[in-house]
Amino acid sequence: MPQRAYVWQRVWTSAVADAVREGLPRFDGLVLLGAEIVWVAPENKAKVIRANIAWPVIAQQPKPISLALRIAPFSGPFVADDERTRFILAEARALLETATAHGVECKELQIDFDCAQRRLAGYSVWLRALRAGLPTKTRLVITSLPSWLGEAELPKLLALVDGYVLQVHSVPTLAETGRVALCDAAQARRWVAKAIALGRPFEIALPTYRCLAGYDAQEGSSLGLALDGPQPDWPRGTRVVEYVSEATQIAALVHEWQSQASPLLRGLLWYRLPVSTDVRNWRWPTLSAVMAGREPVAKLVPQAKGDALVDITLLNEGETDDRMANIALDVAWGDAALLAAEALPGWKLEAHEGRATFTCIAAKAPRLPPGSSVAVGWLRFEKPTTLKPALRESALAE
Repeated sequence: MPQRAYVWQRVWTSAVADAVREGLPRFDGLVLLGAEIVWVAPENKAKVIRANIAWPVIAQQPKPISLALRIAPFSGPFVADDERTRFILAEARALLETATAHGVECKELQIDFDCAQRRLAGYSVWLRALRAGLPTKTRLVITSLPSWLGEAELPKLLALVDGYVLQVHSVPTLAETGRVALCDAAQARRWVAKAIALGRPFEIALPTYRCLAGYDAQEGSSLGLALDGPQPDWPRGTRVVEYVSEATQIAALVHEWQSQASPLLRGLLWYRLPVSTDVRNWRWPTLSAVMAGREPVAKLVPQAKGDALVDITLLNEGETDDRMANIALDVAWGDAALLAAEALPGWKLEAHEGRATFTCIAAKAPRLPPGSSVAVGWLRFEKPTTLKPALRESALAE
């Protein structure tokens, strides 16, 4: 099954460019955020924010490249030939022309507009204008929310485009108390079954990211999201919840769809391409395993380096991005006397005769990405000695 990835950064740093070079051989293509149209109060005038795509990097790549035009939420009115519609069409054309000017053939344009369910008929007005005004050789594709699947207007909307991407990840609503997964596997299966019943070819967008959501402590209303990039200045008392992409569940979905896929399911799209500077996104080992429909391997390895002065570290040799909560690292030794010891921030130390235990403090437990390590503490002995470090689960909760 073809698999592509989104590059959703507006600012193409050297790390983003490197990720594109590394990522394209792994995928069947990329979808680049080209621009976002926002609405400026008080008259909802259109304004565009363009991504500074490193076109020379893209031009060197042999895989298919698509562009995405993001449109901020808009409630109407939708008019066939008004200033807003003309602005959207002009920006869509400009994106394609920019790609061509840089030697990049872009055969697909995606429109990413989170339209309210009751406004789908209005959205059709924009899509008719785009279909009529874009080159016929350009595939026009839209992203679709699961909430659209039961709407009578959706088949009419899909008849105007060449395909759609069903987004099966979202931040839970307040009504979905207890859900911390951005992609609920059971929900995703139901949504995909509904999409198949529509009889139109589609792709599925799956998440690779984590995010923090802030909620007002009194009313429970949303105060915004934090992904990578600038972080919100939460008001005092904000309830912050972390939502995650559960690699094991998503790998099971991928395995199912790869082995039992409907011919209408044309591919998977990952949001988003791993970049080395990301903090809340999967790393390559995790994504590679999940893309293959395989549960990523977890493997944390304790290490003791030194003879009389020994540094204790923890290395992630697995494929998962592990949080180190409820982990205890036991270190045993022979007849050497322990002179001094210290746990580094985030760890608690208890030393006994011939044994020391470093326990990760849950409230401060960081995530340890694949291939990285963290310093836990150190031990000083009266003479060189051989240490035996071992990991176990801890019941500590702070």
